[in-house]
Amino acid sequence: MKRIAKLCAIFVLLFLTAGCDTLMKERSYELDDSNIVFELPKVWEAEDKGEAELVLSRKTANMVIDTIHPSEMDSISANDLLDQKVEAVMSDKISYSLLKEYPVNTLADRKIYARLYTADKENIETQYYFSILDFSGKDTYVYVLYEATETYMTYNIDDINRMLIRMKWNGSNKDLAMR
Repeated sequence: MKRIAKLCAIFVLLFLTAGCDTLMKERSYELDDSNIVFELPKVWEAEDKGEAELVLSRKTANMVIDTIHPSEMDSISANDLLDQKVEAVMSDKISYSLLKEYPVNTLADRKIYARLYTADKENIETQYYFSILDFSGKDTYVYVLYEATETYMTYNIDDINRMLIRMKWNGSNKDLAMR
């Protein structure tokens, strides 16, 4: 009996070790001409960009990431931009509702505005986590839309917030007219 327990323990340890190694591997991404960098686990796969700067998917979720320069949009505020993005995505839904409006997360070099919505998509309750990251003193917002079922949203929303917090600004305060 002890031998079986020992073999099971070794098997579990090997399984967990192999799983952790896979989960820990990350891929780096760059946005806005390399001004912004961040990492995500390799389970995310890039798709055809379309209109957004970066579109990622995995078996259980989708994520759209884009950069927006307020000076190119009549100096729109981050909160107003969030309103526009929510309206654009949710306008084709038959019914949707706001689940949670998060307080503005103010950090040393950025503010993060976020809201969580729910809607039916193909008869499945799908949740949409909209966020705008506003880098202080930079003419750049990062828009992120994370879409998943309720179960996956609950499980992964903290990872998405960590990604927003860990995004790094590598650029300088460039004059957009000189781009």
